[in-house]
Amino acid sequence: MNLQTLEYFVTVVKEKSITRAAEKLYISQPALTKQIKRLEELLGFPVFNRYSQGVTLTIKGERFFNDIEPTIHQLRFDIAKHITDQNIKIGSDPFLAMYYYPDYFDNTEQLNIQITKVTDDTIDLIPLMKSGEIDAAIIQDYPHQNGLISTWLFDDEFYAAVPEKYESAKNQSISITECLKYTQLLPFIDSPLYSRIKVLIENHVEKPPEIIEMPYHSLIGFVAQGAGISYLPSMVVQKINYKGVKFIPIEESPIKRKMYLYALNKNTFHLLKKVFEKQYNDSFLV
Repeated sequence: MNLQTLEYFVTVVKEKSITRAAEKLYISQPALTKQIKRLEELLGFPVFNRYSQGVTLTIKGERFFNDIEPTIHQLRFDIAKHITDQNIKIGSDPFLAMYYYPDYFDNTEQLNIQITKVTDDTIDLIPLMKSGEIDAAIIQDYPHQNGLISTWLFDDEFYAAVPEKYESAKNQSISITECLKYTQLLPFIDSPLYSRIKVLIENHVEKPPEIIEMPYHSLIGFVAQGAGISYLPSMVVQKINYKGVKFIPIEESPIKRKMYLYALNKNTFHLLKKVFEKQYNDSFLV
């Protein structure tokens, strides 16, 4: 019997379902079922009552769980005390690097998390993970990739960035049709935001507006000058107050991105998941 088998058993107990436990452990349900059967064969008694809706502990299974669970917890704690100087190289897009990651990396002294690659499109970070150049990243709108571990992390809604001198800036909200009446200030053509706005233009207006492409860091300045409208994610809007610009919610939220945490291995994945869920502390890493 090894520690991994006991961890599997404890997870099934807590999830009360082999299916949910398998999802949490990132293994297949048949593989987990096989591990539980091996445990039962070694112990000489069944540890679970199995039902269509899940599992419950048998009387002997409950006694076994009560005996080993404190030991498992202590082992986790003891291992955590000896995990130091964890170096994690992470990839990012410009918005995440400036407005998201700093909120989470302040209290992770034992984890040396460094943003080592920044790309305009997070999808370009996937091959960098596969090559080992970075260990993890948050990827936009791409939930799975073979060879990497991933999970949904959060949704990020875009706001319209409108020059204060525009009549529309007086509104509490704005429709996408109203936004598309103005010149569109967008990142370069190969960016996800540019692609999304192009689709909205095709679906909502007969006469396409002028599009001016520029780097991300230039967008807000040109909006302030009255050159047109742009769009910024909520993580940015919540952090900045830019003179001459009004940030307005877009009706029906037509521009939204789903963000997924990716990592090259399970250890890095679980550590970062705790960081981003704000469950991390330096005394309990695993």
